[in-house]
Amino acid sequence: MRGCGLLSVYACTAGCGELHGRHAYHCRERLCVWCAGARGAQLGDALLPLVQAMARPWFLTLTVKNGPDLAERAAHLRQAFKKLRRRAWWRAHVVGGIAVEEVTRNARSGEWHPHLHLIIDAAVPQAVLQAQLAALWAAVTRDSFILDLRPFQGAAVATDLRELCKYTAKISDIVESPALVRVYLDYARRRRLIVTFGSCYGAAAEATLAAAEAEEPAQERTDVAQSPCPSCGAVGTLRHEPARRWRMESVAPVGGGWYVQCRSVDDWRAVRARRGWSVVRGGG
Repeated sequence: MRGCGLLSVYACTAGCGELHGRHAYHCRERLCVWCAGARGAQLGDALLPLVQAMARPWFLTLTVKNGPDLAERAAHLRQAFKKLRRRAWWRAHVVGGIAVEEVTRNARSGEWHPHLHLIIDAAVPQAVLQAQLAALWAAVTRDSFILDLRPFQGAAVATDLRELCKYTAKISDIVESPALVRVYLDYARRRRLIVTFGSCYGAAAEATLAAAEAEEPAQERTDVAQSPCPSCGAVGTLRHEPARRWRMESVAPVGGGWYVQCRSVDDWRAVRARRGWSVVRGGG
């Protein structure tokens, strides 16, 4: 995680002379704030068409009672959600949806609080939907009846969807304790925390989710020196500048790639005089 977001910087030595940050290294750790931004943007954009195709989307949060054992509470949450989806009323009225599992921790009690954020497609009045879901959730969990339901629509749907997919844990709740970080990482390792179901389930959606949640680090490419310069197009003129380390500041999707704002963590003034902002193409 310490090295995540550091870009390799290349200079066009025989052409325009500009600097270009290329092929960022991503650690893909669950608690990495840099990877969370890229993951949220990638998943949000991929899942947006599914939400836009819903007849009546709702934002639903399902909770279970807090507990000291994260693995036990998370397993209870997942089993209850499976039982809920098997109920006849749910199958008759909820067409499909997206579920994101998130974990927080109560600092005062020291207990874990796993919960599910869902976007569901259900053409049911809000009062009826909330009453039915509360009754069903209490029946399948036997210890929880609290849920939150609200319409999921408006101009901010795309932004809200990216934020929903961005974090699966609040790092501020556990970052001060290495033991708590270990507990969470052991629980989340190799575990899918975002799933689709019903009408939203499909090969394309599952492939996107699997790629975004992959935990293998994305290694830096080594053939950049033979790539054309993004500014002048000259081939074979890019030279690596190992003295500078660059840190990603923000990530946003642009066309088929990502727009990444970067700054040097070694000599900011020198880089700033040479146009320190770069565009990383091809999803890098």
